[in-house]
Amino acid sequence: MNNHSPLIRITLACLVMAVTWQPVDAQQSGLTVEYELGIDGEFKRGVWIPVRAEVMNNRNQEFTGSFVVEADDIDGVQVSYTNEQQQFTLAPGASLSRTQYIKVGRLPWRVVAGIKQQGQQEYVDQRLFDRGSGGNRKATSYFVMQLGKSLPISRSRLQSSLAADAELVEVSILQEDDFESLPDNWIGYEAIDLMILPTGTSGILERLSSAQARAIRDWVYQGGRLILFAGKNAQRITEAEHAFSDLIPGQPQAIVADWNTSGLENFGTAQQRLFLDSGQDVLSDLQVSDGRVLLRDQENAQAQYSLIVRSVRGFGMVVFVAFDIDTPAFENWNSTATVLEKLIAVGRNAGEDDDSLTGQSLNHAGYQDLSGQLRAAMEKFDSVTPVRFIWIAALLAFFVLLIGPLDYYVLERFNRYQLTWVTFPVAVILIGVIVTVMSNTLPGDSPLINQLHVVDIDAESGEVRGTDYLAIYSPEVSAFDVQLQMKSGAGIPEIHREFVRASWHGLPGTGLGALGRNSFQTYINHDYHAGGPDGHLTSVPVQHGGTKSLRSRWSGSIALGARPELYADPISGGLRGTVTNPLDVELFDVEILFDGRVYPVGRSFKPGATVDLFDLSGDSQGIDNYYARYQDGSSKGERRSWSVMNEPIHRIVKQMMFNQGIGGAKYTGLINRYEEFLDLSHALAYNRAVLVARTSQSNSQFSVTGEQAAAVGQQSHFYRVVYKVANAK
Repeated sequence: MNNHSPLIRITLACLVMAVTWQPVDAQQSGLTVEYELGIDGEFKRGVWIPVRAEVMNNRNQEFTGSFVVEADDIDGVQVSYTNEQQQFTLAPGASLSRTQYIKVGRLPWRVVAGIKQQGQQEYVDQRLFDRGSGGNRKATSYFVMQLGKSLPISRSRLQSSLAADAELVEVSILQEDDFESLPDNWIGYEAIDLMILPTGTSGILERLSSAQARAIRDWVYQGGRLILFAGKNAQRITEAEHAFSDLIPGQPQAIVADWNTSGLENFGTAQQRLFLDSGQDVLSDLQVSDGRVLLRDQENAQAQYSLIVRSVRGFGMVVFVAFDIDTPAFENWNSTATVLEKLIAVGRNAGEDDDSLTGQSLNHAGYQDLSGQLRAAMEKFDSVTPVRFIWIAALLAFFVLLIGPLDYYVLERFNRYQLTWVTFPVAVILIGVIVTVMSNTLPGDSPLINQLHVVDIDAESGEVRGTDYLAIYSPEVSAFDVQLQMKSGAGIPEIHREFVRASWHGLPGTGLGALGRNSFQTYINHDYHAGGPDGHLTSVPVQHGGTKSLRSRWSGSIALGARPELYADPISGGLRGTVTNPLDVELFDVEILFDGRVYPVGRSFKPGATVDLFDLSGDSQGIDNYYARYQDGSSKGERRSWSVMNEPIHRIVKQMMFNQGIGGAKYTGLINRYEEFLDLSHALAYNRAVLVARTSQSNSQFSVTGEQAAAVGQQSHFYRVVYKVANAK
């Protein structure tokens, strides 16, 4: 009896717990809550995604609480996302919705979403999402989101045409017709690579809230890519000053009931005619003012109307289609799928090859994406010597050699085999001393931080976006409070920051510490807070001798004043006009890029200084030559190969800024999917010029506080200004 009493006590304790503990349900909490993770149930790991809660108060009294979401980061550390905007008071019988924006970390992933009552720490209602819930995708996946009525889009065909290697880039089609659940902030669409928005019969213009419509518009201006079908509603959008009005690249003149479809039939390689309903399948007669016409109604001199126009909007792109594709005529036409596939290719930039890297192209650095190389470079500190794997391997080999052949040879020579009881512990002590000396002398003795800030300005609209990177090194286990501060004053542009989100920075792939690697071990049992509206991160843990990478994104506006009148030379196609330093700060290493060429302004560009681009035309070079072939932009030199291990930060940043123009994966051997929004190569070919420069300081600065003050290591500040270019003068 005594041998079994512990087992009996444990069994009885479990029975008592089973009787007394019950999970919180809707009846006990007095709330009915429905949760949704991602968009249409799908999401990417490592990027901002929405989590939505629909809350119904079934109580007889009002309920005051907050919507909280917890998710593990890339290191498996729990992050709590909540802020004042998620607090609410709900009257009896009333309902409301709240959306929280979070990031999902490494495998095996888990997310807990729930409602907490004011003043209490426990959830009154919650929902667990994990791998059993499905819907999670790689950080490098390509998401096509289609709103409204389902269109004939084939995922398998897009997979083969957009990204041949599903191991690196998997294509997903998200079809969403529940418009009420769409995000009301542009950051909620960070996972979306391309959006298809038909406005003919979906009723989307009426059903979207003003905040949701504005979120889609802002997402485009922040770097998104949109295919907008607006036949009968184009005039309505512009006249009513809808949020989509500045996404249309011109002014609609009239509605055309009868139009020639031969151009569209050739575009879709049609085997049968397209028969239109003149009352429903109308065409918007668009007077194009800012964009390039890709298709007209006829492929001859009699063409009257523009059918497909591609234009740059802010830092993103819009493919405007002057007819509606969600009508019965297109449902019955057997070439609609082909038209859609070609439009998606146009929106994606047909011919891009950054996703063509095959699975055999793995490198020993442990990453396949340019963002991984940037993160690795940011985590290098001049005063810290990292312990490399080859050192550990060499030390282990030396230890095996020492206790094996070397020990045997020496003892055999002196015929003293019994001394192995002495030589073995001596060898162990020797290796231990070496390891101790390495661990005490190689790391730095105080926390260190490296910072990188990239500020993009669209001169045409005044839109601004910021992308900031921070790497923290700590010599011991410690926690830090991090805040992205907006700077102002002499020498810093006056930017009004409207929105900011900060959190951890992911690493795509399946390498050590990457988002796609399964890992059940967490080295730090310490949670922290993220997701506040001011970009404040509280108590971020960093392990002994380790690093933590963080990233923020923000948006705002600026008034630049007079914009330069730039135009393309009608004969040479070269960039012409004058450019004045747009910022009241000295710029360094200044270059202006346009239509495949780089115009080097010089090492320094003083405030108020002006340069005539015609004077720079003789020194201009092709983008690939300037950045890839020659050293530092010189006119002569050998081609410079890309090193996946030793490139400096400024060169990695330039590659990410204009990856496709410089050569993409064919040049670097790395894809650029995780942070592809930084690449402005698409703007250079569509009536935009980009000035890129470094500065000594920028509008953002990370403030890092902990038990020890963190010393600042590397700091890099980049500005890009996008200018509109006229076709000719």
